[in-house]
Amino acid sequence: MEFQQLVALMPWTIILQICNLLLTIYLFKRFLLKPVQKILAQRQELVNSELNAAEEAKREAEQAKEEYGKNLEGAREEAAALMRSAAQTAQTRSEQILLEAKQEAAAIRAKASDDIARERKNAVNEIKSDISEIAVSIASKVVEKEISEKDHEALIQDFIDHMGEAV
Repeated sequence: MEFQQLVALMPWTIILQICNLLLTIYLFKRFLLKPVQKILAQRQELVNSELNAAEEAKREAEQAKEEYGKNLEGAREEAAALMRSAAQTAQTRSEQILLEAKQEAAAIRAKASDDIARERKNAVNEIKSDISEIAVSIASKVVEKEISEKDHEALIQDFIDHMGEAV
């Protein structure tokens, strides 16, 4: 009979086995499934937050790139403005230097002209002085002797020769 008892269906055994199964499922669910689901949810949150952070970083990088482009364009415009300003300043300075050089050259010319006039006046005064001396010497020679036409021409030629040497 023992063999039949083993093969026979006993309702209390089936009920206990079902209870045992339900208890095992409950314990698995309570102590195993919920912590695993909690860990999976945390990992999913972590992945989502990293994806969001990556998207935010991408957006920020695009904004930074646009801002960099704007700043670069602004810097180019500012550099072009500085170049134009420097060229204009250089042109103004160049014109000023040329004007100063022309004024200085005009002053040098005026001074040279004054020097030439002064030297000419001095030369004329020297020539007048020489002519007076020659005239006095000719007059004294004339007074000493009677001058013939040939002597007169010789005196004039001598006067001209002395004038050439004085000049």
